[in-house]
Amino acid sequence: MAPHDPTDPDLLTRWLGGDPDAGEALFDRHFASVRRFFCNKVPASEIEDLVQRTFAACVEHAVQFRGDARFSTYLLAIANSQLHRWLRKRDPVREGLDAGDSSVRDRGISPSGLVGAREAQARVLDALQHLPLDLQTVLELRYWEELDSAEIATVVGAPRGTVRSRLHRARAQLRGLLDDPSASAARSLALLAG
Repeated sequence: MAPHDPTDPDLLTRWLGGDPDAGEALFDRHFASVRRFFCNKVPASEIEDLVQRTFAACVEHAVQFRGDARFSTYLLAIANSQLHRWLRKRDPVREGLDAGDSSVRDRGISPSGLVGAREAQARVLDALQHLPLDLQTVLELRYWEELDSAEIATVVGAPRGTVRSRLHRARAQLRGLLDDPSASAARSLALLAG
């Protein structure tokens, strides 16, 4: 952001006041990060709708943004809420999603097609989908969005200590998945078949 560019809160205020250009600027500024949040968690056909729902909820609940956190953190918290809402709708029999036990693969969600041509990237993305959703989410927020523990805690609605614990467990489990040759072979075959 250049020194003369308006801040995110300024753009939000102007957007709420009826300035569509401010809304477009805010959308352009944060679209990639919100889209990336959904890319490895939901089918490709659902991503754009969830991104739109996230920005719509941002406007609808804008009074909740008090500026205590960065706007991007607030927006990713809304994206996380939209993800959990979407997952509950896919499985209405369940009372709620247990993101600590349920992985994206367990929920029957196919890869989104984000996976690039490089095998190493495909292995990491595939391994991420085998992690419980809460562990997958904290890793992606830390390394893709470069959020710190406090910001991640805001996004996922958990204490900082819990976030640090999840990050530690997530790294260990991801390392285990990537180091396990039998799991790697099975995932490679699944990638070739799918």
